[in-house]
Amino acid sequence: MPQKPMWFHIPEWISNDIWHFPYAYKTFKKYIPPQSLTLEVGFGSGRIITRIARELGCKCVGVDLEDTAFSSLSFFSQHHGVKPEPIKGSGFSLPFKDNSFDVVYSEGVIEHFPIAESQKMIAEHARVCRQGGLVIVSVPNKFALLHSLTKLLLGKRFLFYPEASLSTFELSRLVARAELTPIKRDGFAFGCQFYMFKALFLDQASTPWLKEFGLKLLSIFNGTSLYHFQNPNLNSLIGFQTLLVGRK
Repeated sequence: MPQKPMWFHIPEWISNDIWHFPYAYKTFKKYIPPQSLTLEVGFGSGRIITRIARELGCKCVGVDLEDTAFSSLSFFSQHHGVKPEPIKGSGFSLPFKDNSFDVVYSEGVIEHFPIAESQKMIAEHARVCRQGGLVIVSVPNKFALLHSLTKLLLGKRFLFYPEASLSTFELSRLVARAELTPIKRDGFAFGCQFYMFKALFLDQASTPWLKEFGLKLLSIFNGTSLYHFQNPNLNSLIGFQTLLVGRK
C-alpha cells in the first residue's frame, strides 16, 4: 500500500468514503463515455480521476496548481493501479490546444472565484473540448439550504472559504454563455450537507447538548432515503452539489 500523502492530516471525512466523493464519481460516471480522452480541471485529491481511469478505461489527464494534489493523486493512482497524466497548470489558461479532449470536467472548482472568473474557466473547459464533446461542471448547490446556512454562519472561518453556491439555473446560464448546449442536469450527495453542518459547525460548538443534538439528527437522517436519494431532477435542484452537462 502506498504511503498516505500529507493532505490526509486534514479531516477524516476527506480521506474516507463518508463524504461526497462516491456520489460525485457515480454521477460523473453516468455522462463520461468509456475509453474517452478525459481532462479533469483541478483534480484535487485525485479520488475521481483515478476511478474514472480504472472503471471506465478512459485515458485521463489532470491539471492542478497545488503541490499536495500531485502527492495525493500519486497515492490514489497506486491504490487503483492506474496512471493518469498529471500536469501542473491553471484552469484559466489550460496548457492544451483547442479541441483536444472528448470530455472536460471539474468538480467543486469554479465556485472558488468571482463569477466573471468562473465564466472564464468554463470557457477554457469548452476551448479544449472537441466539437461534439462534453463539458461537465458541478458546484455547491445554493438550495442545499443547510450547507448554505453553514457557510453563512461560519463566514471566513468556513474551511473552503471563499466558496460560492449556485442554483442549477445559474450554472446552466454560465455553461450556455460558454457556447455549450446544456443537455443534462443532475446533482448528488443531498445528505452531505447534514454531515458538513455537523462537522464544520456543530462539532466546533462549545455547548455539549448542541453537539449531541447534531449527532442524533445526523444519525436519523443517515438512515433514511432522504439522505441518499438518487433522483437526478431533485438532486439538480436541491442536492449538495448541482451538475450540468454541456455539449460543444
